[in-house]
This record gives sequence, structure tokens and C-alpha cells, in this order.
Amino acid sequence: MPKVNVSLSQEILLELDKAARESQTSRSAFLAQAVSHYLQERDEEQRLQERKQAAAAIDKFRNKFGGWDGTGEVLKWRDRH
Repeated sequence: MPKVNVSLSQEILLELDKAARESQTSRSAFLAQAVSHYLQERDEEQRLQERKQAAAAIDKFRNKFGGWDGTGEVLKWRDRH
């Protein structure tokens, strides 16, 4: 497994060591878990923003075409075929 060097302030290092002890894990494992959690949260936030953008695009499309009922049109097409 690759190794990295990280510079931290004394205050952060003390908090890190305390949190690692409370989690009954090593400093290295705690940092790996924290980074993994951060990356997952960041990815989820990005997906949320993409969903919001898609919803905004759908709303814009809906406003442009007024009362058009997409679901109704799909049902009509399905019933004909």
C-alpha cells in the first residue's frame, strides 16, 4: 500500500489521535476512513447537484411547453402500439 506524508498542526494532530483512540483504530486507519468518507460525501453532493440541474432543465422544458402532459402522451402511445 502506498504511503504519504502529511503535515498537520499540533492541535489537529492531538485531535486526530484522540479521535483515533476513541474509534479504537490507528491514526492511519482513521485518516484513511476519514478521506474515504469525505470522498463519498463529495461524490454524493456532486450527484445531488447534477439531479438539481436536471430537475431545473425539466422545469424549464415544462414551462416552455405549458400544459403538455408527457405521461398522458406516453400512455396514449403505449395503448396504440
